[in-house]
Amino acid sequence: MIYDFNGTILDDTEVCLKAENYTIEHFGLKRPPLTMEEYLRIFTFPVKKYYENVGFDWSKNSYAEVGQYWFDWYRRLRDEYEVHEGVIEVLQKNHEKGNKNILLSASSLVELKKQLEELNIASYFDEVLGIDNIYAGSKIDIALDWIKDKDPADCLMIGDTLHDLETAKAMGVNCVLVAKGHQAKEILEEECDKVYEDIREVELI
Repeated sequence: MIYDFNGTILDDTEVCLKAENYTIEHFGLKRPPLTMEEYLRIFTFPVKKYYENVGFDWSKNSYAEVGQYWFDWYRRLRDEYEVHEGVIEVLQKNHEKGNKNILLSASSLVELKKQLEELNIASYFDEVLGIDNIYAGSKIDIALDWIKDKDPADCLMIGDTLHDLETAKAMGVNCVLVAKGHQAKEILEEECDKVYEDIREVELI
């Protein structure tokens, strides 16, 4: 079982939105604060494209500068995010079935491991796969490197965005999406035929 982290394991959408609005204010964008409805509609990967959807102009501020400011606020708000309800139950049941829990994220690997320790869930994962910077590029290359000596038929990916579906397709594995994260359910349903409201609805192999 391959799990995305932000939005799938971690219930951090409110924190991300709050950090984004602090960032919008700090950089003086001439637009109203993002609402949750708008955020779920315009969020996308790569994250740089999402920032462009918000209204950032890279001729005025660098992507690295904007991303670092957002990330600093995200970490300051870490006491406000938590693990999604039902996640630990699913992780435990999957281990009981003799399966491995693999975490695959576009987050920084160092930051990812730090968060898992803070949330006391590191022990539930057999492998943790992340990227080597905080600016959230594609995780597809990491996924393809990991899957090359595995049988895709033995794997299932659980995510919360269309990027997770894209990653699963690149690996050749089946994918289900849970609409409790960073993209609206109607957007997920446009491309995925297995979209759930709760991770506990996912059938474990």
